Amino acid sequence: MDDVTAIDIPVPSRSGWTKRKRQTVEKAFYRYLDRCYINSKDVGRVCLGEVLYPGQISLITQIFDALEADIHKIYVLKSRQLGISTIIRALTIFLIGIHAGFKGAIVFDTETNKSESRAEIETMIRDLPVALKFPKVASSNRAGLALENDSKVLFLSAGTKKTKTSGTLGRSVGLTFAHLSELCSYDNDDGLEAFENSLSDINPDRLYIYESTARGFNRWFDIWEGARADPAHCCCIFLGWFMKDSQRIDRSDGDFLLYGQEPADEKEQKQIQQVKDKYGVDVDMEQLAWYRRKMHPATKESEAIDSADKDDFNPLRVQEQPWTEEECFQNTGAVFFSAQTLTDLTNNFVQRPKARYSFVVGEEFFDMKIFRESAHRPVELKVWDEPQPDAIYVFGVDPAYGENEKNCRSAIEIFRCYADGIDQVAEYAWPLITTRHLAWTLASLLGWYGGHPRSEARYILELNGPGTATFNSIKDLKQTIENATFLRPKFEERGLENVFANVRTYIYTRPDSMGNGYNWHWQTNTRLKVTIYEQFRDIVSNGRCRIRSMELVKEMNSIARDGDSIGAQGSKKDDRAIASSLACYYWATKIRQPLLMAKRTRASEEARARMSIVDQVSLFNQNNLENYFAQKHVARAQQLRALQRTSWRYGSGKRY
Repeated sequence: MDDVTAIDIPVPSRSGWTKRKRQTVEKAFYRYLDRCYINSKDVGRVCLGEVLYPGQISLITQIFDALEADIHKIYVLKSRQLGISTIIRALTIFLIGIHAGFKGAIVFDTETNKSESRAEIETMIRDLPVALKFPKVASSNRAGLALENDSKVLFLSAGTKKTKTSGTLGRSVGLTFAHLSELCSYDNDDGLEAFENSLSDINPDRLYIYESTARGFNRWFDIWEGARADPAHCCCIFLGWFMKDSQRIDRSDGDFLLYGQEPADEKEQKQIQQVKDKYGVDVDMEQLAWYRRKMHPATKESEAIDSADKDDFNPLRVQEQPWTEEECFQNTGAVFFSAQTLTDLTNNFVQRPKARYSFVVGEEFFDMKIFRESAHRPVELKVWDEPQPDAIYVFGVDPAYGENEKNCRSAIEIFRCYADGIDQVAEYAWPLITTRHLAWTLASLLGWYGGHPRSEARYILELNGPGTATFNSIKDLKQTIENATFLRPKFEERGLENVFANVRTYIYTRPDSMGNGYNWHWQTNTRLKVTIYEQFRDIVSNGRCRIRSMELVKEMNSIARDGDSIGAQGSKKDDRAIASSLACYYWATKIRQPLLMAKRTRASEEARARMSIVDQVSLFNQNNLENYFAQKHVARAQQLRALQRTSWRYGSGKRY
């Protein structure tokens, strides 16, 4: 039967499309594709159903799988030139054709792409055979297209830069279908938020598809990560370069001698195995040869590609043709921190926080309350590792408008210190905070991380701008807590495991803990800023600093050096980066050496945490004994050198 619009679509259940409905609609869609023509870049005019790529077929299957599971939001992360946008546009036409009164929208990044795609859609509909009985176009203009069955599809442009009308995307419309194409190029957060509010969350036939290639750690990365964290409502689909039949070099091709003769090396074998394990695809040597040529197009005809060439890292090429979704997002714009370093940080250490907190402050420190948040909303404090006993922490503190007048957030970066590195455990960043409130927040965090047995918490505070006011508020708070005994009945549980008890314990245990002696009050100038940033880069590049905050990595990605100046470019911010560089500088300058002498590495601290009390006492005694003998050895060496100098000075005359 050719009439695809006359199919009997069963009523969906509350738990998703029924198996019968899914099979009926999917079968009709393939019949429609067998009569749908496009102007292909590779082969000219062609029937879409006759040249489907594996990636397109996989996408269709997974979309219908999602609808059957009552999941209506589809997120597609893809490599280039897989025909994904084309197949989704074909699906758009099909859905508005079989559902009378269906209202959808296709959102493009630019007006140019919108115009070209609109022409492609009109061609698809116009060339459908009459026997298919597909609804004809009732009206068409640059704003949208309407069919005879009263279904409509709007053509919208999100824009690649912010404008006065950015927040108007999708306003005054209600949609049951949407295709957002190439989100990596959008620069319209307000418009996306407005657009999301225009989507139906009730219609059983609703379908919203977000698809894009990667383009660094941008808004699309945040959207993808958010969808990954919500599998109950979102279906995430990755389509790699290997999902297209034509992306291979035949063995009879001369290029195969250059790119396909050498067996897969260790790195390529690992990538091939990952693709097999994750996506069930076997990559053969002809495909691998195509990939090698794509990564290294300048290989000379007289020599085959060698291992050194293959090790060249080009993040732009990698993210355009990724093996796995982890390879998609590459830092391509870094000009101070290398793209490879930031990419490795993101893939190896960046993760979602384990806990998130909001602070509510009042007129006095004793009025402050701290709440643990579960919803995905902006919060001040993100925690990856809670305080541990017998640990050393360093806090880098950069008040808003402190080091730089462009810095509009107050940032506190908290790291745990080891002899062989420094690991981020928490991050505070918030624009709406006064210097007094920042001092209270810092005190509460110092008390939390420094209040555990045998633990230490030190801070380095940027004094420029409002930093001095923050320091004065810290001193005032210390005096208040020490003297205001009449207020102790108000020290009740208010979050962060009783913030007041922690702060009081921290102050009383170490009298100089919130003053000059134990901490570092720092004034940054141009020379010192270069110093701390250069050291921060060295520590990060050699793998000693483990960063877990994606927001911090993004700031690091925007930092550049211009002569003697280092900082974020344009309107970008580097509050978190400054705070982190201060913390790393403190660790390298004042904390690391004692930890090296005590051999407190990451591995030894993990082993210590697994030990029993008896084992810990034994290790403590052993370390003390080793330190004792080491000190005796140094003392004997110094005594021997002193005797030798005395002998040289007062011995026989021959020594003069």
